[in-house]
Amino acid sequence: MNIIKDQEVIVILKTMLNKLDNRLVDHGERVAFLCLEIMSYLKVPQEEYLHVAKLALLHDIGAYKTDDVDALLSFESKDVWEHAIYGYLFLSRLSPLKKNSDCVLYHHMSYEKLMKTRCSNKKIASLIHLCDRIDVAVKQGASLTLLLHQSGQFDPLQVKAFEALNKDHVLIHALENMMYQDKMNALYQTIYLGEDERRGYLEMLAYSIDFRSEFTVLHTITTTAIAIELGKQYQLNSVEMNKLYYGALLHDLGKGAIPISILEKQGKLDDKETQLMQRHVSITEEILKGYIQTDVLNMAVRHHEKLDGSGYPHHLTNKELTLGDRIVAIADILSALLGKRSYKEKFSVAKAISIIEEMAEEGKIDVDIVHVFVLHHEEIMVQVQQNTEKIKQLYADMLKDYLELRDQCAKVN
Repeated sequence: MNIIKDQEVIVILKTMLNKLDNRLVDHGERVAFLCLEIMSYLKVPQEEYLHVAKLALLHDIGAYKTDDVDALLSFESKDVWEHAIYGYLFLSRLSPLKKNSDCVLYHHMSYEKLMKTRCSNKKIASLIHLCDRIDVAVKQGASLTLLLHQSGQFDPLQVKAFEALNKDHVLIHALENMMYQDKMNALYQTIYLGEDERRGYLEMLAYSIDFRSEFTVLHTITTTAIAIELGKQYQLNSVEMNKLYYGALLHDLGKGAIPISILEKQGKLDDKETQLMQRHVSITEEILKGYIQTDVLNMAVRHHEKLDGSGYPHHLTNKELTLGDRIVAIADILSALLGKRSYKEKFSVAKAISIIEEMAEEGKIDVDIVHVFVLHHEEIMVQVQQNTEKIKQLYADMLKDYLELRDQCAKVN
């Protein structure tokens, strides 16, 4: 039995992007809709539809790293490449959507310049560029006629296709009246991903949140690794282990909507900042509720609850918190203690153990789970180290690739 259905993975991806900034609400889906309409008119082979739709839906995934939505919407900013580069790196390194992921890298480049690049599929890149610009123009009330006929900006055949389809403003009305959603929802029902691809997209989302800051790069994978190792000690069966994995993996999705300035603040958060930071839990719930099994959802959104009712957001107590809830909560605490943060250096395992033992004595977290960690911490940390090394190297490689690509893109402009 699948914890998350294939089409619901796509909805979660879309919802995550919507949480970044209200100016981007449904932008990826609207761009995907326009791409599909134009491809159909141009009689592009149907087997390409889903692939291009996924690329279009996720073309702004790199915005989680940059926090610069103004650059996405202006198309004139010198930093317009930032999110395109990160988006390409996320998709090519962290997702199952590696094929033609460089089309996301080039989705702000004019058709004239695009033709001189080594882009793997110039038609897809130019199509996403065109549909991206059209949607932003529609939202801003800008002239489509002036936009579409800029010299060398767009593929002439794709422009002609859009204009033919948009006779009497049919496509624009579909966007404005949200009628495009019916077509996209019907498309989602045809999607088959398979377990590896389903898992891959969700890992991409979780890691794209962590990769916003050098201080959070290893948080999710550390939390997940500790949770899984604790689950093994409790001899959970394969179904329970799978649920525990996803509960830990998805627990911080809501942080995508929290400003980097708060995530990286040096020093204590003030009351207003604390309230905003704590909202990441309710945002995670908004993203996942209705699309994932309830017990898995609870593990994800209860990681800040405490057994004595002093946690948040619902002040639950020990009677309401399951073993899975308690494991993810302790794994999250340990990950935070063992990792470097903007406001602290990483603690030693001995220091982390002393802190969680004190919390257990105070009745805040499960004393038995703490005891299991203490008893097996050496073997658990060996596994955590093995799991995090790959992500640590990946982050370093992506940063290096980013700097190189940024220099290359600056020369193009």
